[in-house]
Amino acid sequence: MWNLSKQAKDQFLKINLLPIHESDEEWEIVLREAKEEGEDIRTRLKGELDEVKRELLEIIPSRFHRYVEDGSLNQPTLPTEVREDYLNWIRDGEKDFEKVLDAAAAETEKAASSLPASVQEVLSEGLHDTQIDRISRTKDTLHLFINTDGGFTTKAYIHFTFKEILSEESDAPLQVGQWFVYHELQKFDSGYALRVLFDCPDAEWTIAMKDLEAVYYYRPASYLTLNDEEKLEETTFTDYIAQLPHDYNYWLITPDVTCKVKAFSEKIELENGTLALSDKEAVVSFGNMRFTYSLEEYNPITFIYTDVFETPYSEQEEPLPLGEVEEAALSDDLMLQVRAWNTMYADPHTMADIINRVLWKVVVTEENEMMIHVYANHFYEAGVLTEDVIEKYRDLFE
Repeated sequence: MWNLSKQAKDQFLKINLLPIHESDEEWEIVLREAKEEGEDIRTRLKGELDEVKRELLEIIPSRFHRYVEDGSLNQPTLPTEVREDYLNWIRDGEKDFEKVLDAAAAETEKAASSLPASVQEVLSEGLHDTQIDRISRTKDTLHLFINTDGGFTTKAYIHFTFKEILSEESDAPLQVGQWFVYHELQKFDSGYALRVLFDCPDAEWTIAMKDLEAVYYYRPASYLTLNDEEKLEETTFTDYIAQLPHDYNYWLITPDVTCKVKAFSEKIELENGTLALSDKEAVVSFGNMRFTYSLEEYNPITFIYTDVFETPYSEQEEPLPLGEVEEAALSDDLMLQVRAWNTMYADPHTMADIINRVLWKVVVTEENEMMIHVYANHFYEAGVLTEDVIEKYRDLFE
C-alpha cells in the first residue's frame, strides 16, 4: 500500500488554488499599497477567483460555495469567521499531505536500510527538484542519470541502476528533462519498488526491481566558487583545470557519456577516449563513439565532476569565540553573521542567553526572513527561547 500518490499530490495542490490574506493587518497593508500604486485590487482578485472558480467548487466544502459564487472569498469584505474557517480548511489539508510525506519518508528509510549506503545517502538527502539528464536501458536494467543542479542535495550528479526489473508502470513516458517532485521506496519479498511523482510532464512512475544501486558525484569547490561569483563564463577551461587539485579523481559527464579522467592535458585523457576543445566545440571521442558539443550551448567546465565533497566556504563553519557571537550576528559583515548564526545553531543550549538577545534585537527583513525562519525554528525546537521571543516570532514557527 503506497503512501505517496499523484492523487494525494493533486489534492494538496487543489486546496491551495486560491490563497487569501490571513489577517486584517495584511489586508490593511495590501489595500494601502494598492491605493498608492493606483491598482484596482478588487478587480484583480475577482479575476484570480474566476480563473479557478470551476476547480475550486469541485474541491472546497459546500459551506464556502456561496462566497465563491458571489466573488467574496478572496476579497477584504469576507467575514472574519469565514476567513478563519477557510484558512483552517487549507491548513488541515496541508497537514494531511505532510502526514503522507512523513509516512513515505519513513517507509523509504526502512526499505533503504537493506540497500547499499550510497542509495541510503542519496534518498535521505532527497531528490526534489532534480532532473532526469539521461536514460539508458538494457534488457532488464535501467540506468537513470540525474542532474541535481536545481535540487537540495549535496550531490551534483546521481546515477541510479535499477537491476533485474520486475515491472514498470507510468501514466506518462519517462523522459529526459522531467523533474522529481516526491519519491517513496518500499521493500517486498521479491525486491524493491520505487514510486516517483514527476513534473513536466506530470506523472506517477512506479518501478519494481530486485536490486537498486547508486553512484554519485560532486562539483569541485572551484566550480561552486566561480558559479556563486558569476565568473564561470569568463573562465577558460584551461584556467579552470589549473585550479583543480590534481590528486583527486575526476569524471567527465556529458548528456551522452560518463567516463573517468585519466589525465589533464591539451586533450583531456579519458579511460577510453579523449576530450578535445576548439574555439567552437568540444569533441568527446569515447571508444567507437564521437560526440560534439557546441560551446555556445555547453560550457565544458560543467562536464567535470569529482568523488570528493568540498565546501568552498569552510571558514563559515568555524565557530566564533563565545564573546564575539552576539556582536557578529548583528553586524553588517555577512561572513561574520553566517559564522555567528552557525555557532549558535551548533550549541543552542549553551548559547541560549545570546540566542534570545540576538533574536530580540535583530530586525526581520525581506532579505533575511528565510534565514531567520530556519534558525528560529531550530532554536524553538531546541526549547531555548524565552516567551517574549517566542511571541515575537510566532508567525514564523512551523
